Parts: sequence; structure tokens; C-alpha cells
Amino acid sequence: MLIGETQLRARRTRIKILQAIVDSNGAAGFSQIKYATDLSTGSIYYHLGRMVRYVIKKSKQYHITNEGLELLREHNASTGMR
Repeated sequence: MLIGETQLRARRTRIKILQAIVDSNGAAGFSQIKYATDLSTGSIYYHLGRMVRYVIKKSKQYHITNEGLELLREHNASTGMR
């Protein structure tokens, strides 16, 4: 697999996670993210651990940051999504 493909796949996964949080009114528990994305537990934890600028954990809820919202808006604008 090429590095570019790996980065693209990781970006898609992280966008899925951000979208799941936004769809839950900006805060979602792990189970909600898992259900909404259909990703494996390990994959979700891996990506959440690398998304510290975009997602913060408060108690048992993951909250999207302003940077996360901006990233999602940019992605959706570039792909013609919501």
C-alpha cells in the first residue's frame, strides 16, 4: 500500500468519526461512534488518540472542537456533502 493511500484511508476514517460526533449534536459516547461508523474498537481508539486537535474527551463523551468542525466543513465543501 502506498503512503498516500494510507493517509487517505486514515483521513476518511477520521472524517467518519467527526461526522458521527456532529450527528450526535457535537458529543458522542464511544458506543455511539462505534455504531454510527461501523469501525472496529481498535480503529476508533487509534484514530481518536491521534485526533487531539479535533476531538476532546470529557467524562465519557467525545466532543468535537472548533478545529474539528472546520476540518469537517472543509471536507464536506470539497466533496459537495452537507
